Amino acid sequence: MLNTTLQVLFKDGTIADNTYQVIAEDGVVPAGDVVLTTAQLDQLPNVQGKKALYITVNDSPETHQFQLDAFDAIFIEFAGFNDGRGYSFAALLRRQGYQGELRAVGDIFKDVLNYLKRSGFDTFVVKEGKNIQEAAAGLQDFTNPYQASTAVPQASYQTGA
Repeated sequence: MLNTTLQVLFKDGTIADNTYQVIAEDGVVPAGDVVLTTAQLDQLPNVQGKKALYITVNDSPETHQFQLDAFDAIFIEFAGFNDGRGYSFAALLRRQGYQGELRAVGDIFKDVLNYLKRSGFDTFVVKEGKNIQEAAAGLQDFTNPYQASTAVPQASYQTGA
C-alpha cells in the first residue's frame, strides 16, 4: 500500500510533501485529504478533504467503472518495473475524460519518469531509497519527443519545430 511519508515529484520538477492519508485499519476516515482503495469506495461521502482513488493492477479501468469526476486524484500503482499496465491505465483514464491529477506510485524511479509523463501522469512518488532530487533532474533529459502521446498530441517533427 501507499507510503504517505514520501514526498511527491511534480512533472515540472517541483517537489512537495504528500497531503493524502490512508484510512486506518480500524476504518476511521482521517480528516483532510484521503486516498481510498476500490474496496473503500463506500467511505467516499465521509471524506472531508480532497479525494483520491488508489488503483492496483486488479482495478483496470477497462473492466471497472469509476465515478471519475468524484476524485481530485487517481493513484496508479506500479507493482514492479516489468509491469507496464499502469501506463495503459493512465492513457485510458485520460481518453475517458479524466482531467484530475494522475499519480504514479510503487516501483517509480528516474529512468521511467519521462515515459510516465508522456502517458498522462502529473505526479510521481519515487520509490523509497531512490534520490528524488536526481529523479527531478531526470525529468529534463528529453525535451523534444519524437512521438506523439497522451501528453504530447503532436510531436516536434509534425509541427516543423
